[in-house]
Amino acid sequence: MMKAIGLDLGGTFIKVGLVDETGRILRKNQLPTRGEEGRNVVLAQMEKAVREILESGITGIGIGTPGIVDRKGIVYSAPNLPEWDQLNLKKHFEEKLSLPVVVENDVNTITWGEYLFGAGKGVRCMVCITLGTGVGGGVVIDGKLLRGDEYSAVELGHIPINYKGPLCKCGNRGCIERYVGAQYIAAMAKREIQRGRKSKIKEIVKGNLAEITPKVISQAYNQGDKLSEEIWITVGRYLGAFFSGIVNIFNPEIIVIGGGISQVGEILFSSIKKEIKNRSYALFSQGLQVVPATLGVEAGIVSAASLVLRSRNE
Repeated sequence: MMKAIGLDLGGTFIKVGLVDETGRILRKNQLPTRGEEGRNVVLAQMEKAVREILESGITGIGIGTPGIVDRKGIVYSAPNLPEWDQLNLKKHFEEKLSLPVVVENDVNTITWGEYLFGAGKGVRCMVCITLGTGVGGGVVIDGKLLRGDEYSAVELGHIPINYKGPLCKCGNRGCIERYVGAQYIAAMAKREIQRGRKSKIKEIVKGNLAEITPKVISQAYNQGDKLSEEIWITVGRYLGAFFSGIVNIFNPEIIVIGGGISQVGEILFSSIKKEIKNRSYALFSQGLQVVPATLGVEAGIVSAASLVLRSRNE
């Protein structure tokens, strides 16, 4: 049976696993990233994490990394990792470990994993996004992971939905991330409470509005809080408007949503679906599924290994 190593590089932890061709994790390991200590320390931590589970008969190593990745395996502009720019990860680890290495942007990686082993298994055309601190996305069309001419591309989080909208960290205005990223959802709640709106959110954080997070808002919603309900409906409408354009471009069979914010549940998903139905071409949306990701907490490991277990360029 074919086996590969999947490495999920996060800002806090490096997660590594030995994965078989069915997507089952046979062994796994985790080490702190130590990104604040610089590039060489992170590379050493990655190598150590892999060597601790390395065995004979492995097909190769897949690495999901933050940042933009070109076709040579060079990483550019990775957030939260100092010096993580113009770094040839593929060449570095092929020389260190004497195994084939595939490097891909982390959300493209998750997209490929969900397509092979998760919520998108068996479909032809799929869009996947992750909702958390930011918004990342990937697209699979006819069994191929969509990439740009040279780079990983598909920066769905930085598609503007309002050309006069608020300034995004990327320098553009009105990006979807600027409306549904975690800190901006929290800011919605904070603004309303500061205007005098009553909410269980304030009770949960004991009056310290700086502690408001999407998790707190979700907790309040589950206690019947009206403001929290309105916030999740609004977030769903933003996402639905954004997805309407995506649906009109790609006509996907399924939209898969992962990340912490996707765990809010039906209130979010029903709002998204309603907005897509109202805004996109009826023919394109009538059979569309909008579902949560299914690979769970080990998605990064399985997905990174999937880069090796089946070519994303097939």
